[in-house]
Amino acid sequence: MVSLYDTFKCYNHSIKGNKIIGGTFMKRHYFQSETLTLSYLDNEQVGKPIIVCLHGLFGSATYFSTLLNLKEFHVFSLDQRGHGFSDHASSQAYTIQHFVQDFYAFYKQVVKTQEFVVVGHSLGGIVAYHAAAVCPDIKKIILEDIGAIEKDDCSFAAELDRSFLTLQQLNDKLAQFHLKDSVYFLERTTQKEEGWCFQFDAKHAQKIQHNLNGNHWETLLKSSCPILLLHGKKSWVISNEHALEIEKKRPHTKTIVLEEATHTINLDAPNLYLQHILAFLK
Repeated sequence: MVSLYDTFKCYNHSIKGNKIIGGTFMKRHYFQSETLTLSYLDNEQVGKPIIVCLHGLFGSATYFSTLLNLKEFHVFSLDQRGHGFSDHASSQAYTIQHFVQDFYAFYKQVVKTQEFVVVGHSLGGIVAYHAAAVCPDIKKIILEDIGAIEKDDCSFAAELDRSFLTLQQLNDKLAQFHLKDSVYFLERTTQKEEGWCFQFDAKHAQKIQHNLNGNHWETLLKSSCPILLLHGKKSWVISNEHALEIEKKRPHTKTIVLEEATHTINLDAPNLYLQHILAFLK
């Protein structure tokens, strides 16, 4: 169980507008994807090589603060639909195709370049390689602990679709599910007039996961750009065998297994995470 000390230590008071992450000034912007208004963070290193970051289910743009602090890259980090400061969608508008559609809208409206890198964690990784199958301007992909076969359940999220009077009550509710990455969830909380709640669309989280589940080998193998797969050996999402299988089956793919990391490598081993990414990019 995460203590309230840890809760407040990691809690991120995100605001609409400018913000500071790790001492670096960020700018929050918005763009349109059909009827939805979606949010993203920009480290404003204009003219530098571009990285676009896509977080996982229950995540937000701030998950990639490690990369947003880089000065040698122009880093964008999206709040995908149903997450962070982006609009929530209807239950029927959370397919992989909808997430890829958002990515393509961002690419056309904001990136506007013929060469960029995509970093994707979990859900974001699936979106990344689905996008690469149809967007040749993606020159490299970094996948954080996600594979070609997805099979997970997050039905517990339905019980988080409410407000809690205190942060302690919210913390106690999370403890009931024995989550291995509860800090990841706590960083996506916000306080409203009615109490503490999560920024992500808890009501439709299971629907999103259902749409992600399945065999994605055909799509993963369609693209030819180099891929770096960072896999946490203690992950509960993909096995070591599957992570290494991807390296064997897909050309131009390298798998690195981090011994002490779980599914959230960026949180568990940020220095190694950054070290491997920079080596792959340079």
